[in-house]
Parts: sequence; C-alpha cells; structure tokens
Amino acid sequence: MDISNEASVDPFSIGPSTLFGRTIAFRVLFCKSISHLRHRIFGMLLMCLYKFKNCLRGYLSPVVSWFHPRNPQGILVMVSLIAFLLKRYTNVKTRAEMAYRRKFWRNMMRSALTYEEWAYAAKMLDKETLRMNESDLYDEELVRNKLQELRHRRQECSLRDIIFCMRADLVRNLGNMCNPELHKGRLHVPKLIKEYIDEVTTQLRMVCDSDSEELLLEEKLAFMHETRHAFGRTALLLSGARLWGRSMSEW
Repeated sequence: MDISNEASVDPFSIGPSTLFGRTIAFRVLFCKSISHLRHRIFGMLLMCLYKFKNCLRGYLSPVVSWFHPRNPQGILVMVSLIAFLLKRYTNVKTRAEMAYRRKFWRNMMRSALTYEEWAYAAKMLDKETLRMNESDLYDEELVRNKLQELRHRRQECSLRDIIFCMRADLVRNLGNMCNPELHKGRLHVPKLIKEYIDEVTTQLRMVCDSDSEELLLEEKLAFMHETRHAFGRTALLLSGARLWGRSMSEW
C-alpha cells in the first residue's frame, strides 16, 4: 500500500490551529486563572480581617468595659471628657467674640469725631481687653510703700520734713510706673498709681498754699524749681526741632 500520498502530521501541533480557535482557548484558560486568583485573594483578605478583628477585640475590650453602663468610673471619665471638650469650645468661641469686639471699638476710636465718642470707645475697649497682671509691669509694692510713707508724713510730720523727704524721694518713673505697656489702650490710670499721684499733688499744694512762717517764699520757689527739674517737662518736638531738642536734652 502506498502511503506517500497521505497527509503529513505535525507532531508538535497541539490545540486549535486557527487564530480564532486559539483566541477562544486563551480566553478560557485566562479567565479560569483569573477566577482562581480572585478567589485566593478574597480568601486572604477574609483571613486578615478575621485576625484584625480578633486583635482589635483583644485591645478594645478593656476600653469597652470602661464605658459599660454599669461601670460608674467609665461613665465619670466619659462625662469629664465631654465637659472638657465643651468648655474648650466655649473658651475658643468667647475669645473669638472678644477679639471681634476689640477690633470694633478700635475702629470706633479711629473714626471718632469728638472726644466724647473717643472716650466712650476707649472705655469699652478697656473692658474688653484681657490684661496681664499689673504687678508684672511695674513695682507695685514699691509704689504702695511710698504712698503709705507720703500719707504718714502728711499726717505726722511738719511741712519742712515733707519738703525734705519729697526732695529726696520724688522721681518721675517710680517703680517703672510709666511703662508704656501698663497704659497701652487704657482710658484711666491704674488705681494705685492714681492714688500716689493724687497724694503727691496734695502735698505740693500744701507747700504752695501754706502761710506758715516756717517756710519763706524763696524756699518754696527753690523747692518747686527743683521738683520741676526732677520730673522734667514734656515737650512736643516736630521734625524741624527734633535734633536740636535731643542735643539739648543730652546736654
């Protein structure tokens, strides 16, 4: 039998021979592998979630037990935490409102047309301003002690003793009471400083209005000149006389 005319068979030809058939075969195999991979990933995610849930339950179980309705300590902690958060929110809101009111009264001071309008705006701004402790800005104890000494001399000592002590103790910036930060944005002088200034003013008027023969007129004038020199006098120096005024003050 002649087999030379039979079709030859390729030993390595496996699967469909056409392009269409190979495409279908590849798609079937690929989808099957993707589906298998998808199931494996889903199983691993479920396992991770299960382990995470167990760990979370182990860590959170004491916390959850704290907030159980039958645990008074947990309820107390929760109420304290809520009260703290509410207080913090209230403080922030209050500070924001005060800052807005301070800005409003500053603008009113800038746009005031009369002194009365400016004074009223300054008074309201003074109420809204949170201030530092005044004792941190000047020596409050020193000023109080000097005020007590002045009052004691006025009641117990003679006029000549008053003059002698004032000549020795009277200074312009006693205890740093002229600190700009102390008077910044204020309509009134602090009460202690005002009482000290009023007491000094009273004793100066006592010296001026005294008709006692203990002091001559020349002594009164000399005392007033010395006091004025110790305190100094405020001068308004514009740009033309600024350098001259500075040189005169240094001289």
